[in-house]
Amino acid sequence: MEEQFMDETQAKYHHLVPQTYMSAWAHGNGTLNVEFLDSPGNIVKRNKERIAGMTDFHSIKAGMPLCTEADTNIIFAPILTYYVEYESKILKSSVDMNKNYYAFDDWIIKREDGSLVSKKRVKDEIEKIKIKDIETNWAIKYENHWDFEVRKIEENVLCTPNGSIPAFDKDYLTKFFTALDWRGFNSNQHFEEVYRNLTNGLLDNIEVPEDDRILPSLKTAADEMRHYLLLKFYRQYLNDTGVIYEDAMASLKYTSFHFLVADGPTKFITSDSPAFIHKREDEKLAGLLPITPRILMVKGKCIEDDGLYYVTHITDEAVKRYNYAIRSNAEEFVIHY
Repeated sequence: MEEQFMDETQAKYHHLVPQTYMSAWAHGNGTLNVEFLDSPGNIVKRNKERIAGMTDFHSIKAGMPLCTEADTNIIFAPILTYYVEYESKILKSSVDMNKNYYAFDDWIIKREDGSLVSKKRVKDEIEKIKIKDIETNWAIKYENHWDFEVRKIEENVLCTPNGSIPAFDKDYLTKFFTALDWRGFNSNQHFEEVYRNLTNGLLDNIEVPEDDRILPSLKTAADEMRHYLLLKFYRQYLNDTGVIYEDAMASLKYTSFHFLVADGPTKFITSDSPAFIHKREDEKLAGLLPITPRILMVKGKCIEDDGLYYVTHITDEAVKRYNYAIRSNAEEFVIHY
């Protein structure tokens, strides 16, 4: 158990956009040319290790409604040997403690001999414990293989004239695209629309006190609930189940890939929300994901799987149009080559 606990708690800064993905735009020791949207035209240097992420973004913590019993047994381990009383009732299990954690200040914590336990010390111990299997499993299932996949795409695409090539690694590419579509600063467009319609603005006016925020960016009850849902969906996806996995499986069955190559001086940019659905000029929808500054992967519908991918070398003007779409989908910044 101790070894597993170390694995789950070692990472702190969690990338929404993986470092390994951004590496294609990096130079030197991992430096990126970043343009923040609130300062257009101003290019600044940022290291890929400290951008496109948030501290503990994927962590499961005390009080979160998505905690499983296995999670709560780890999180509340420091007090499972004590008696915890709340509203004249004993909280007998870690699950009960998690459900009532919002009222921790009203708990009475006693040792077996009846002496009181310091709640400040206990709370400090509890809040140091964070379950980080989501962050760990993103790396194991998707990120660690990406460098190899990029080299394979380059080998198959860059030297190929306009036309088709045999399809390869469609399962992995589809799942990686889907992961980034849901993980970016702007999450999956359909999810965002459904969530806004469900909450109907009702939770937006409920502000979470600064000291009680799970993350500094989660300022309202709507932000907090959205975050909990996404963490739940991420965990399910990493176990090959749930709505994100269903999205990936539908894409695997009904879509294929077209690689666009930039041969001129203008290269593809990327952003803090690199995978997204784009409405083309003919009103059809296509998924876009820049792979490298020279390659853009387009995910489009197919009636039947012909076992092929398509390659097109495009003009500078076409690259600029796609860069406009990539920039329009960004939340805070774009990355230039």
